[in-house]
Amino acid sequence: MTTYVDSSALVPVYVPEPFSEGARGAVRVAGQIPFTALHRLEIPNAFELLVGRRLLTRDEGNVIRQQLENDLESHRLLAVALDLDRVFTGATQLSREHTARLLTRSLDVLHVAAAHVVGCSTFVSADDRQLALAEASGLTVVDIKRRRRKR
Repeated sequence: MTTYVDSSALVPVYVPEPFSEGARGAVRVAGQIPFTALHRLEIPNAFELLVGRRLLTRDEGNVIRQQLENDLESHRLLAVALDLDRVFTGATQLSREHTARLLTRSLDVLHVAAAHVVGCSTFVSADDRQLALAEASGLTVVDIKRRRRKR
């Protein structure tokens, strides 16, 4: 596993939106993708937000959640345990070095730190600030909005 896919790029794999094609293509190229505790919280929560905002019905949300579970069972998404002390230490360092300039949010910093802890060299996202942080931290980035690879 060399590619970390942020939640902003993983949700469009399951939910049709403008960048779904780019997200699906990036996931297809990546092969097996690490699925962390951050994803385990954030992705189902995104599905629930869509149900709450009435952009998905409850039944559609359940189908999408089942697709996610199927991808975990088939190991397309590989559940990985994170050393949270290492992730938070790395995130604190990344924040200290880059947040004032890039204006990154805490959860975005945690995902970039998690990518480093898991040992990934490529970071896929739809978030411009997070992509800038990932690139500044030495990762190759793939922007699903543009389907470009930098580094």
